[in-house]
Amino acid sequence: MTSRNTLLVILVAVYIGAELVSNITAGRLVQFGAFIFPGAIFLYSLTFTLRDAIHTAGGWTIAKAALWGGLFANALLAGYGVLINALPKPDFFQDSAYQVVFGSTLRVVAASLVAYLISTALDALIFERLKSRGVATQVIASNAVSTTLDTVIFITIAFAGTGAPLLNLMLGQIVLKMLISMLLIPLVRWVRTQVAPSPVPA
Repeated sequence: MTSRNTLLVILVAVYIGAELVSNITAGRLVQFGAFIFPGAIFLYSLTFTLRDAIHTAGGWTIAKAALWGGLFANALLAGYGVLINALPKPDFFQDSAYQVVFGSTLRVVAASLVAYLISTALDALIFERLKSRGVATQVIASNAVSTTLDTVIFITIAFAGTGAPLLNLMLGQIVLKMLISMLLIPLVRWVRTQVAPSPVPA
């Protein structure tokens, strides 16, 4: 296996893992000052730039494959969680924690999958269209669109009409996601150096 392929495997594995852990921890809310965030906010924010790193290492084809892989992994987690919660349990086993973690409503699951698909597709498309620009431009432009859309779509579908403070939830998440994405620009730069073709000896 070449070093490029090794790097790709590691990046995709970390990306899928981050997606799944984010879905599991999203239900635990945290508060900083006036802003409320899902517990997944820090790890999930990494996934936007991880996708850019995968795109840099593997190109457009691998970026699209990672998109679908992440979608299917998220759907598998949600679907299998529903199945496990529906199966009978022994009398001595307390499953309340599992019911909380894997008991997301259909509305929340649908919101997550729709937001993921739309935001990730646009992120990959914008990143690809700007491949002649610098890494910072690619990451900032693609993530500015994808983080905003992901947040707005998810919160609107999941919480509209519930009385939740939608604007508060959206603004804090968008700002924090972008800050974390920008901090990870050096990761994408490093990946680019690792996959850049070696100069041909004179």
